[in-house]
Parts: sequence; structure tokens; C-alpha cells
Amino acid sequence: MRILFIIPFLLVLLDSCKERAGGNNAPVAKVMNKYLYKAEVEAFIPAGTTRKDSASMAQGYIRNWITKELLLLKAIENLTEEEKKEIREQVEDYSASVFIHKYKDKLVSLKMEQAVHDDEIDAYYAQNKINFILTRPVARALLIVIPRSAPNISQFQESFRSDTPEALKSLEEYCIANAKRFDDFNNRWVDLRYLLNFLPVDRDTWEARYKNTNRVELEDNENFYFLRVNEIVREHEIAPVGYVKQEIELILRNKRKMEFEENLERQINEEGIRKNLVSIHE
Repeated sequence: MRILFIIPFLLVLLDSCKERAGGNNAPVAKVMNKYLYKAEVEAFIPAGTTRKDSASMAQGYIRNWITKELLLLKAIENLTEEEKKEIREQVEDYSASVFIHKYKDKLVSLKMEQAVHDDEIDAYYAQNKINFILTRPVARALLIVIPRSAPNISQFQESFRSDTPEALKSLEEYCIANAKRFDDFNNRWVDLRYLLNFLPVDRDTWEARYKNTNRVELEDNENFYFLRVNEIVREHEIAPVGYVKQEIELILRNKRKMEFEENLERQINEEGIRKNLVSIHE
């Protein structure tokens, strides 16, 4: 067996190869009839690496490449024909799987770009409500935290207790200027437990005193806390569609993906038969 190694002094090599014929195609190492080229070594070295580190990394890369190729040669020499055949079959199966996976992924990605419409979500929700039972309450609510140092707190409290458009506008303007928190969840559902994390009240006290209260006003040494619950759905009840919308969308996308792959395989088989690409021999 003839094995030739070409490992020139790396700094000189990497700097001078451009001046020699072949440029980035200049070989830097050879094992039997297989070459390692300068471009491959350069691609391995991150941009901005110092000359000294580049030389060390290049040298290590070349040595590893040579070792790998020598091991491959030795393996081929010592494996039986049956073992080589088994490996070739495994490689072919793997290669086919990668091609098919890539092709399916490309088609599925295009299919998944299509939006899931609200009417699809509503229809699925209507047919599967029983699968969306809450384990904890969710609410549409308004949470506000005001520091005790804020001005005109009594005026703010009046606005908070009123439902007129003027009061709501005044409340929002006040919060923009003074609130530590102003979380408006009136247009989307949120876990009630999340809201309670911001209030100076424990779970037992909430259940005993505030569970059925739409407006809650609390305070401690630092802040005033205001919670207005506009709508609530309790645990063990069916979740509102808005709360499970993203979950349903994911379900429908996965369902769409499975149906698409099934149809793709059926269409591929039909096309193969139609074009006489397939024959079955008994």
C-alpha cells in the first residue's frame, strides 16, 4: 500500500497557496488517492483566529483527517464482503431516509405556512369541548398596582369603581403616569393564579373573602392593589375558546401535517402506477 502524507509548514502553506497554481484547490494532505484541500482546512478555522492558533488548529485538523482516512482504509481491508455489503445497505437506507425526510419537510413547510382560520378553531372547539376542562380558574381582568406615594389616590379609586367611559379613560391616563403595573387582560384570558401572585393575599384568604368578588382593593406598606375581574371560568368547567386557541391551532396543524403526508404517499403511489414506474412481480 502506498501512502503519501503532505503536511508542509502550515503558516507558510496557508499564506502561499494562493500564489501557487490551484489557489484554494491546492492539496495539503493525501492518503492513497484521496486529497485534503486547503479550502476545507480554512473553512474549519473561525474568522479572526490568530496566526498561531490558526496554525495549531489547521495542524490538528489535518492530523485528524489523515487518521480517519487511515482507519477507513484499515477497516475496509479487514471487513468481510458480507460486512461491507451490510454497511452499504445501511448507508443506502440512511441516504434514502434523509432525501425523503428533506423532501417531505420542504412540502410540509409550504403547507404549514397556510393560516389556521378562526372558523376551523371554533368548529374543532365545538366538537371537542369536553377535552378542554380547566384544572384552575382563568379570567379576563384588569390588574393595577399603585405606589402609596402616588397623588390623588382617592380620585383614582372613584374611577376604578365606576364603569363609565369617562372613568375608564381617566383611570388609564392615571395609570400611565403613576402605576407600577397596569395589566389589561380584558381581551384575553389569563390564569387567575398569575394575577394573585401580584396581590398581598394568600390563597386561603382569597378563597374565603374575595373569590366571588368582582372588584378587589388591597394595600400594604408600599402599594395599593386593584383587581377588577370582568369574567371568570372556574376549575372543572369547560375552558373558553380564547384560552385554548393556541392549543387547538397546534392540534389542527399537526392534524393537517399528518393528513398531508398520508395524501402525499397515496398520490406518489398513484403517480408511479400511472407513469408505469412501478411493477410488481409475483
